[in-house]
Amino acid sequence: MISSTIGGSNISVQRTIYNDSQMTDMNSLSNAMLNTPTELSPIITHLAGKDDMRFPLSFLSEGMGNAKSIDNLEFEYRIQTRKLMTRPVHTTNAGSNLGQGGATFELVFPDKWFVFPYVLVNGVGEQVRIMEEPVESIGGGSYTYRVQLVNPDSAAVLTSGFTAGDLWAQLFAPVGVDFSRGNASNWQAPGKVRNKLTTIRKSYHMSGNAKDYVAEFTLPKKGGSTTKLWMDYEEYQHMLSFKEECEMYYWYGQRTYGADGVVNMKDENGQPVVIGPGLLEQIINQETYSSLTETHLKNIIGDLFYGMTDANKKQVNLYTGTGGMREFDEALKNHFGSAANSWQVSGETRFITGSGRSLGLTGYFKSYEHIDGHSVNVIKLPLFDHGPVARARALHPVTGYSLESYRMVFVDQSSYDGVSNLRMINKKNREYLRWCVAGSVVPRGFDANMSRASDVDGASVHMLKTAGISLGRFDTSLDLQCTAS
Repeated sequence: MISSTIGGSNISVQRTIYNDSQMTDMNSLSNAMLNTPTELSPIITHLAGKDDMRFPLSFLSEGMGNAKSIDNLEFEYRIQTRKLMTRPVHTTNAGSNLGQGGATFELVFPDKWFVFPYVLVNGVGEQVRIMEEPVESIGGGSYTYRVQLVNPDSAAVLTSGFTAGDLWAQLFAPVGVDFSRGNASNWQAPGKVRNKLTTIRKSYHMSGNAKDYVAEFTLPKKGGSTTKLWMDYEEYQHMLSFKEECEMYYWYGQRTYGADGVVNMKDENGQPVVIGPGLLEQIINQETYSSLTETHLKNIIGDLFYGMTDANKKQVNLYTGTGGMREFDEALKNHFGSAANSWQVSGETRFITGSGRSLGLTGYFKSYEHIDGHSVNVIKLPLFDHGPVARARALHPVTGYSLESYRMVFVDQSSYDGVSNLRMINKKNREYLRWCVAGSVVPRGFDANMSRASDVDGASVHMLKTAGISLGRFDTSLDLQCTAS
């Protein structure tokens, strides 16, 4: 039995010559995939992705064990957005000397988020206590709160916080010395998201003149030992290509159904073509830049980390292409290279190696540690450099790179309540399917005695996966796109 443990150093693959005496159907990966696809699919994903970041979402979700299999084609999960900490004043309060002499007065808010008898504070530190339950306006749309200044000075008046848009925040609930009653609480329920899984297929055809090269895999077994499996090297390359196509869906997928769940797109057989949202469509924070600065970078990262208050461990990865990596590196070098910000690199004596006429420049920034101690790691994504979207986009006016190469996607991959924010959701028993249609030949690894279903001088192999990518929290990631012109 293959181990389901992910990340073992004993997982490897090598290209070798087919050996008829040692490579049988019993130890073929093709045969094993038919029997244990649930166990093997994540291991192969890890194997293929650990040294190659062509498909990082597959690798960091399924390949690292952050995957879940479900029985249905729809999956629903709860998301917790940032808690409402402040609320704006809805309408301007008419009058002057508000609160003077301990008099009560009214503040109008757009909802009933604040709770009687809590103390509220405005932007300049002035505090008021809610003195009674708020009253909903006729026709709805706002709530009137009767409040009293906390300041005991009879001459004190409210100087700020009564203009429409001014923010107030809720602090605590003081009550009378005796005979106080319990109060309500403002609890923000997690939102619900319902998405659909997408079925992706890939097929390839092989001639009757099969090649001799195979890929040999060393995989872990339960108990710590290893086993060797093999498959045609050509098939292995097609499998990697299929994973790349899945990766493009995980990034760029756009849903074909509305809020009502109805799918309007149909295939040639009248069946609905379901496409669930990719990662980019799930990220609600979107910004643009023309030239990145350290200040902009610091503000972006700080804002993301600020919203991840309940994360077990804060982890943000920045996915970008060659252009984005240059912008990231130059932003930090421009900042710390100025006279006012010149710093000695700890443990480094120089950025220039060699001597004489053989000099080399080293030292490139690939991470950024924020003041709170958490860091962002930069991961180069070849898809942003050479993928179909990159080839279709306009070019950067200076470098000639695709603008997609400058795209920076900050992804919150922290864990919340022990569950990774980024997960792959698979349809049970359809995590990864493959089969062949035999003609004049049966592809190596399949039962050589299987019925021939085609008159073609060759065979075809088919791969299928039903899955989707799930981002638990939409507001702690950011899609930053370059608009240089």
